[in-house]
Amino acid sequence: MKLSVIVCTRNRAHIITECLDSIAAAFVYAAPIEAEIVVVDSGSTDNTATVLKAWAGTHTVPLQLLFEPRAGLARARNCALKAARGQLFVFTDDDCRLSKEYVRELLAHDAGDTGLVLRCGRVALGEPSDLPLTITQPTLKRWSRRDNSARHDNIGDSGIGCNMTMRRSLVDRVGIFDETLGAGTDINGGEDTDYLFRAYLAGVTIETVPDMTIIHYHGRKTVAEGYQLLRGYMIGSGALYAKYAFKYPNLCRPFYWDCENAVKEIITGTNTFLPNIGFSHKNKLAYNVQGAIRYLFRKARA
Repeated sequence: MKLSVIVCTRNRAHIITECLDSIAAAFVYAAPIEAEIVVVDSGSTDNTATVLKAWAGTHTVPLQLLFEPRAGLARARNCALKAARGQLFVFTDDDCRLSKEYVRELLAHDAGDTGLVLRCGRVALGEPSDLPLTITQPTLKRWSRRDNSARHDNIGDSGIGCNMTMRRSLVDRVGIFDETLGAGTDINGGEDTDYLFRAYLAGVTIETVPDMTIIHYHGRKTVAEGYQLLRGYMIGSGALYAKYAFKYPNLCRPFYWDCENAVKEIITGTNTFLPNIGFSHKNKLAYNVQGAIRYLFRKARA
């Protein structure tokens, strides 16, 4: 099996088929290819299981349906990794759709690799009425520990978990996702960035490309919804700062940059981060601290 596309879902029966349809269409566009879809139902309480079985019954695409009753996106992804049969993995979310060119573009990039690469592509906004969040417009760029890239750039900006690709051999080197982080935990974010950090530290090249487009229908339209999303992300970032600050301080430089920006905001009385949502650099720092405390408390208890 060449490729496994991994989708973790929870209570998204109303949109999961559009995601699967887009993956199947991308397989057709890249044909011939040996590929499968691996779907992990992460404890859904709606009719997700019924919808998934119905889809599988009307399509010829190889589909593994897995059930993980315990909450947690990282746990669901690890469940998928154990079952996936491909040599190349794509991670996306249930509210995303692959562009029809996605698989063909991924295979072209992968064919040119001479070493391990964790690659992330473009994430476009699917619904114009949704807030312009969780989207990326990347250029072709690479980060590597050999070049000490983390000293100058935020590796966390290199990609997000709904558009991450890697070879099985990369997972063999880096390991599985940290199940104490991410959606479904009290930290509620950071598991994808943590994987980027660990790959970087393991000598893997991190790359962003302007193609390999995924369209994200995240559905958040109000200021309150946007604020809540960012709050979770910043709590996750804070947990990562606590995890890495002492041993790998370069990975945590964004915290220092945010401190500088927060001071400027205090002096000028402005919001220089996302004023349309009411989320400032000061807010970022406050939730970073909250995330760090949660992580350290959990580690102390363990």
